[in-house]
Amino acid sequence: MIEFEFRVDKSENMHTHLDIELFYVMEGRVDFIVEDQTFLLESEDFLMVNSGRRHAYEGSQETLAACFHISYDELSKLLKQNLILFWCNSTAEEGELYEEVRELIKKIISQHYYHAGEDMIYLYSLYYELLHMLQNNFLLTEEDSRYKGELHKFDDRKQKIAEYIRQNYDKPIALSDLAKDLYLSTAYLSKYIKKQFGMSFLEYVNSVRLGYAISELLHSDKPVVRIAMDTGFANSASFNKAFKEKYHTTPSVYRRQWKNDQESAIKAPRIQNIQKKQVDAYFERHKNYPAGQVYVQDITLENTEGEPYRHHWQMMINGGTAADLLRSDLQEHLCLLHRRLKIRYVRFWDLYSREMLLDHCLPSGLYNFSRLDLILDFLLEHGMKPYIELGMKPKKLLKSRQSVLIGGGDSDGIFADENRVREFMSALMHHLVERYGGSEIENWYFELWQKELESNFFHKEVPDSEALIRKYFSTFDLVAGVLREILPGVRLGSGGFSLRHGKERFREMIHIWHEFLQKPDFMTFYSYSYPAEMETADKIRSQSMDKDFLKNFLKDIRELMDAEGYIGLPVHVTEWNFTVSNRNVFNDSCQKGAYVMKNIIDTIGMADVLGYWCASDIFAEYYDTGDFLFGGSGLLTKDGICKPAYYAMEFMDRIGQRIYQRGENYLITGDDKDEWYVVCHNYKHFNFQYGLRQEDEIHVAEQSQLIVDGRKLRLKFSFPLPFGAGKYSGQEDVPVEIKIYAVNSRTASIQDRWLRAGFPRFLHPEDMAYFKSASVPAIRVRSHRVLEDRITFETILEPNEIQWIRVKVGQYYQGFQTGQKTT
Repeated sequence: MIEFEFRVDKSENMHTHLDIELFYVMEGRVDFIVEDQTFLLESEDFLMVNSGRRHAYEGSQETLAACFHISYDELSKLLKQNLILFWCNSTAEEGELYEEVRELIKKIISQHYYHAGEDMIYLYSLYYELLHMLQNNFLLTEEDSRYKGELHKFDDRKQKIAEYIRQNYDKPIALSDLAKDLYLSTAYLSKYIKKQFGMSFLEYVNSVRLGYAISELLHSDKPVVRIAMDTGFANSASFNKAFKEKYHTTPSVYRRQWKNDQESAIKAPRIQNIQKKQVDAYFERHKNYPAGQVYVQDITLENTEGEPYRHHWQMMINGGTAADLLRSDLQEHLCLLHRRLKIRYVRFWDLYSREMLLDHCLPSGLYNFSRLDLILDFLLEHGMKPYIELGMKPKKLLKSRQSVLIGGGDSDGIFADENRVREFMSALMHHLVERYGGSEIENWYFELWQKELESNFFHKEVPDSEALIRKYFSTFDLVAGVLREILPGVRLGSGGFSLRHGKERFREMIHIWHEFLQKPDFMTFYSYSYPAEMETADKIRSQSMDKDFLKNFLKDIRELMDAEGYIGLPVHVTEWNFTVSNRNVFNDSCQKGAYVMKNIIDTIGMADVLGYWCASDIFAEYYDTGDFLFGGSGLLTKDGICKPAYYAMEFMDRIGQRIYQRGENYLITGDDKDEWYVVCHNYKHFNFQYGLRQEDEIHVAEQSQLIVDGRKLRLKFSFPLPFGAGKYSGQEDVPVEIKIYAVNSRTASIQDRWLRAGFPRFLHPEDMAYFKSASVPAIRVRSHRVLEDRITFETILEPNEIQWIRVKVGQYYQGFQTGQKTT
């Protein structure tokens, strides 16, 4: 199925073959050419070359590469597909999927070098794991736009030639017969094949025949003569000649050597003398290549200074539209989130809906602010502050990026007339100042959204796109001028920018803003994990493969703002999530909890406000939400049960006030002289197949098939004694209590409990009470002894599990706490 070899050649001429090739650079730099494209591959870069693609490479003097040839014929039989196309190129995109393949390649290379001829079952398993990973994440289907792009590169004529030869390799094939079949002259076809395949017609035919012959040679007892005849060679002499040109030995010697060494078709050939010196030198420099099991992390804490940080995720959460906040059940949910998670601000929008009775068309002085007052009174009475969207941002409810349940409505209204804007905003601000006082309102946040920014401005094909953004800035000037004239200390921010249409378009936009008088007190952004590109209405974009999407988004935003002179201007992410869908089963899952924790940890210090989308599934209720769970993006179900995403925020709330260390999967904090706090996760990002699915059509039971892998993570910690525990220094028996709260598929996952119960649609009150009481984190507590002034312990996390850990010096665990589940 797979052949492997080390490559030390500095270059390889343009050629083609039936096999699919995976080329991995171990050391050096390589200009790799596929058809008319050139890719620069550096250390640990790799790409796949589809069957029949012309390719070549030119490398640096010290180039060392690993080359895998995957049998197209065997893979075609295995997948039951006639046309197989991959898109896998680490120079064109990155993400956890590529890192997973990279680590697996390292394992295979290490096995070939250190254990040649040993444990062949393990080597087979690694190869099939690699094939599974490639098929699951990089095999193109007809639904993907890249499939058509790859298919286009392999033009119809070239495809017909390849298929004709594959179907007739075991028969006599004449160039004239093929030319007649394609309605071409023999001379033209000969030149065409030489140009497109990089070899003559006979050479290409023989390369296909040899691909089939090698399998027969190694896996059957047929005589060499019979193999030659069965694979289309005229006689054994022509077979021997073609075989020797490719494998540098005769078929009989190759078979005998293979059987004597008890090697297999996927076993790497012996390292040639010319390769050995360079390969040995490489492995001498990488003695631990690869580093054991990929998912083991040794974490040694040495920093005992720590630094304070901002709890940016507790600043604000999205409550819903203004009308939603009039509902008593949603108010209960917001109170719970404020009380338990310390959420300070609640964002709401759509002030001008029919339910709010706030008719902006009435003459000044006749506006009815009573329902807005009900919302503001509720928030303030319960210790929360309002984050008010002043624009005409309507309610929009999505099943998927292409399917809208509630579609917005008019979003021009008041902002189509400057006089109406001035009158209304003046009346609103005067009312608020009179009712709540200027000093109170200066603690609120106001935001101004406009439709043009959300959908139109960034489209290059939209006429007068610059005029649209200038219209927004002009409106911002007007609104900011009115508000600041009445209350100079009011805080007004821009309205929901993004990078989904590219960094340069965003930079062009904020550059224009310098021409206007009024500037924002902060900039607001939306971040949903979709690739940045130009959109059209019928464009289907896959989920971003970047597991660090939010962190990279904020990094880009800050760099662009600084470059345009907005240095130090606060950044508010007013909406963030991996999906815009409120019918996505992953919203209810443990994966969402791990996603939330990961992104909060990753973005500490990068944003002033991180407003999660959204607080409760109540926002997403509609005619189709009769089920107990329906994939809403809330932290709480519509019945008020906490989801794993909620517990991620609760765990983050229970950490210390100073950061001591953080890594890809953990954060270590503290604020007490005798305690350390750790939060950790085993987040698994989506695989390529997820991006090809409609988000609202994924079934709960399919989720494990749509993430990168299902492996556990073992974290091994080593801490010094905290400052306050110095009195124990030097003792052999220092009392330590380690308490771990865990959220995984067995505990605290309401979705998994619902799944195990058989997906009951309607629940009686006692059933609801059971689910609520059962869906809480597991707790385990153990005593520990300190050795050599270090606290060492380890924990294991299943895929998408999250944990909160407290390490307390000076006490042993005495008994169970009531009301908690213990494992």
